[in-house]
Amino acid sequence: MSNDLVGGAVAKLKTACDEAYMKYPGSCSHAVWYVRTQLLDPQAQYLQANQLVDELDANWEEVSVDDGWALAQKGVVVIGGLQKKGDHGHVIVIYPGDKKNSGGYLYPHKDKASGKTKDLMLRSHGMYPRALSTSSGSWPGARSKGDKTVWDPWADDDLFENVTFWTSP
Repeated sequence: MSNDLVGGAVAKLKTACDEAYMKYPGSCSHAVWYVRTQLLDPQAQYLQANQLVDELDANWEEVSVDDGWALAQKGVVVIGGLQKKGDHGHVIVIYPGDKKNSGGYLYPHKDKASGKTKDLMLRSHGMYPRALSTSSGSWPGARSKGDKTVWDPWADDDLFENVTFWTSP
Protein backbone atom coordinates (compact mmCIF):
# COMPACT_ATOMS: atom_id res chain seq x y z
CA MET A 1 0.00 0.00 0.00
CA SER A 2 1.44 3.37 -0.96
CA ASN A 3 2.15 6.07 1.62
CA ASP A 4 -0.66 8.21 0.16
CA LEU A 5 -3.18 5.40 0.60
CA VAL A 6 -1.97 4.66 4.12
CA GLY A 7 -2.06 8.35 5.02
CA GLY A 8 -5.60 8.62 3.67
CA ALA A 9 -6.74 5.55 5.58
CA VAL A 10 -5.18 6.84 8.82
CA ALA A 11 -6.83 10.24 8.34
CA LYS A 12 -10.21 8.54 7.77
CA LEU A 13 -9.78 6.43 10.93
CA LYS A 14 -8.82 9.46 12.99
CA THR A 15 -11.73 11.50 11.61
CA ALA A 16 -14.24 8.70 12.29
CA CYS A 17 -12.90 8.32 15.85
CA ASP A 18 -13.05 12.07 16.47
CA GLU A 19 -16.61 12.27 15.12
CA ALA A 20 -17.68 9.28 17.22
CA TYR A 21 -16.23 10.92 20.34
CA MET A 22 -18.25 14.08 19.69
CA LYS A 23 -21.50 12.36 18.65
CA TYR A 24 -21.58 9.66 21.35
CA PRO A 25 -19.75 10.92 24.46
CA GLY A 26 -21.81 8.75 26.79
CA SER A 27 -21.94 5.42 24.92
CA CYS A 28 -18.94 3.31 24.03
CA SER A 29 -21.13 0.94 22.01
CA HIS A 30 -22.53 3.75 19.88
CA ALA A 31 -19.08 5.26 19.34
CA VAL A 32 -17.64 1.95 18.13
CA TRP A 33 -20.74 1.32 16.01
CA TYR A 34 -20.28 4.74 14.40
CA VAL A 35 -16.64 3.97 13.46
CA ARG A 36 -17.72 0.62 12.00
CA THR A 37 -20.47 2.23 9.89
CA GLN A 38 -18.13 4.94 8.60
CA LEU A 39 -15.20 2.71 7.68
CA LEU A 40 -16.33 -0.90 7.32
CA ASP A 41 -20.05 -1.46 6.82
CA PRO A 42 -22.67 1.29 6.60
CA GLN A 43 -25.26 -1.36 7.50
CA ALA A 44 -23.43 -2.65 10.61
CA GLN A 45 -25.91 -3.62 13.28
CA TYR A 46 -25.77 -1.66 16.53
CA LEU A 47 -24.90 -3.97 19.43
CA GLN A 48 -24.29 -3.14 23.07
CA ALA A 49 -20.77 -3.84 24.34
CA ASN A 50 -21.31 -7.36 25.70
CA GLN A 51 -23.12 -8.49 22.54
CA LEU A 52 -20.54 -6.76 20.33
CA VAL A 53 -17.72 -8.62 22.08
CA ASP A 54 -19.55 -11.91 21.36
CA GLU A 55 -19.92 -10.97 17.69
CA LEU A 56 -16.30 -9.86 17.33
CA ASP A 57 -15.06 -12.99 19.08
CA ALA A 58 -17.05 -15.20 16.69
CA ASN A 59 -16.43 -13.38 13.43
CA TRP A 60 -13.36 -11.14 13.60
CA GLU A 61 -9.66 -11.91 13.83
CA GLU A 62 -8.10 -11.59 17.28
CA VAL A 63 -4.86 -9.59 17.41
CA SER A 64 -2.44 -8.62 20.15
CA VAL A 65 -2.50 -5.05 21.41
CA ASP A 66 0.84 -4.39 19.67
CA ASP A 67 -0.34 -5.87 16.37
CA GLY A 68 -3.54 -3.85 16.73
CA TRP A 69 -1.48 -0.70 17.22
CA ALA A 70 0.55 -1.47 14.08
CA LEU A 71 -2.68 -1.98 12.10
CA ALA A 72 -4.17 1.29 13.38
CA GLN A 73 -1.04 3.06 12.07
CA LYS A 74 -2.17 1.87 8.62
CA GLY A 75 -5.76 3.06 9.13
CA VAL A 76 -7.18 -0.37 9.96
CA VAL A 77 -10.06 -0.50 12.45
CA VAL A 78 -9.10 -2.41 15.60
CA ILE A 79 -11.69 -2.80 18.36
CA GLY A 80 -10.86 -3.76 21.93
CA GLY A 81 -13.37 -4.97 24.45
CA LEU A 82 -14.17 -6.68 27.68
CA GLN A 83 -17.49 -8.16 28.71
CA LYS A 84 -18.85 -7.60 32.16
CA LYS A 85 -21.32 -10.31 33.11
CA GLY A 86 -24.52 -8.99 34.66
CA ASP A 87 -23.56 -5.42 33.73
CA HIS A 88 -22.36 -3.39 30.76
CA GLY A 89 -19.04 -4.27 29.16
CA HIS A 90 -16.79 -1.74 27.50
CA VAL A 91 -15.49 -1.39 23.93
CA ILE A 92 -12.92 0.96 22.41
CA VAL A 93 -11.14 1.59 19.11
CA ILE A 94 -7.35 1.84 18.83
CA TYR A 95 -6.69 5.45 17.82
CA PRO A 96 -3.87 6.06 15.34
CA GLY A 97 -0.74 7.77 16.62
CA ASP A 98 2.30 7.12 18.72
CA LYS A 99 2.14 5.12 21.93
CA LYS A 100 2.04 7.06 25.17
CA ASN A 101 2.23 6.53 28.91
CA SER A 102 -1.00 5.43 30.51
CA GLY A 103 -2.34 7.41 33.45
CA GLY A 104 -1.33 11.00 34.10
CA TYR A 105 -4.84 12.21 34.91
CA LEU A 106 -6.72 12.96 38.10
CA TYR A 107 -9.19 10.47 39.56
CA PRO A 108 -11.32 10.63 42.71
CA HIS A 109 -10.06 8.51 45.63
CA LYS A 110 -11.98 8.01 48.86
CA ASP A 111 -9.69 7.94 51.89
CA LYS A 112 -10.73 5.01 54.09
CA ALA A 113 -9.61 6.66 57.31
CA SER A 114 -11.26 10.06 56.87
CA GLY A 115 -14.05 9.10 54.47
CA LYS A 116 -13.18 12.16 52.39
CA THR A 117 -12.68 12.05 48.66
CA LYS A 118 -9.68 13.73 47.09
CA ASP A 119 -8.23 13.76 43.60
CA LEU A 120 -5.09 11.74 43.00
CA MET A 121 -2.92 11.50 39.89
CA LEU A 122 -2.99 8.04 38.31
CA ARG A 123 0.55 6.82 37.79
CA SER A 124 1.62 5.28 34.50
CA HIS A 125 1.47 1.53 34.07
CA GLY A 126 3.46 1.58 30.84
CA MET A 127 3.36 2.68 27.21
CA TYR A 128 0.23 1.78 25.26
CA PRO A 129 -1.56 2.69 22.05
CA ARG A 130 -3.96 5.61 22.17
CA ALA A 131 -7.72 4.97 22.35
CA LEU A 132 -11.08 6.25 21.26
CA SER A 133 -13.22 5.62 24.31
CA THR A 134 -16.51 7.08 25.49
CA SER A 135 -18.55 6.14 28.53
CA SER A 136 -21.62 6.97 30.60
CA GLY A 137 -19.59 6.14 33.72
CA SER A 138 -17.64 8.58 35.82
CA TRP A 139 -14.15 7.04 35.48
CA PRO A 140 -12.00 9.77 33.81
CA GLY A 141 -9.82 7.21 32.00
CA ALA A 142 -12.84 5.91 30.09
CA ARG A 143 -13.12 9.05 27.96
CA SER A 144 -10.45 9.49 25.33
CA LYS A 145 -10.15 11.18 21.95
CA GLY A 146 -6.65 9.81 21.56
CA ASP A 147 -5.40 11.57 24.70
CA LYS A 148 -5.49 8.42 26.86
CA THR A 149 -4.47 4.86 26.16
CA VAL A 150 -6.17 1.52 25.60
CA TRP A 151 -5.21 0.61 29.20
CA ASP A 152 -6.87 3.64 30.82
CA PRO A 153 -10.58 2.71 30.51
CA TRP A 154 -9.92 -0.29 32.75
CA ALA A 155 -7.01 1.21 34.73
CA ASP A 156 -6.21 -2.14 36.26
CA ASP A 157 -3.50 -4.55 35.10
CA ASP A 158 -5.56 -7.63 36.02
CA LEU A 159 -8.63 -6.39 34.12
CA PHE A 160 -6.56 -5.26 31.13
CA GLU A 161 -5.08 -8.77 30.80
CA ASN A 162 -8.60 -9.89 29.83
CA VAL A 163 -9.23 -7.19 27.21
CA THR A 164 -9.26 -8.65 23.71
CA PHE A 165 -8.53 -6.82 20.43
CA TRP A 166 -9.96 -7.71 17.03
CA THR A 167 -9.73 -6.57 13.44
CA SER A 168 -12.14 -7.21 10.61
CA PRO A 169 -11.37 -10.36 8.62
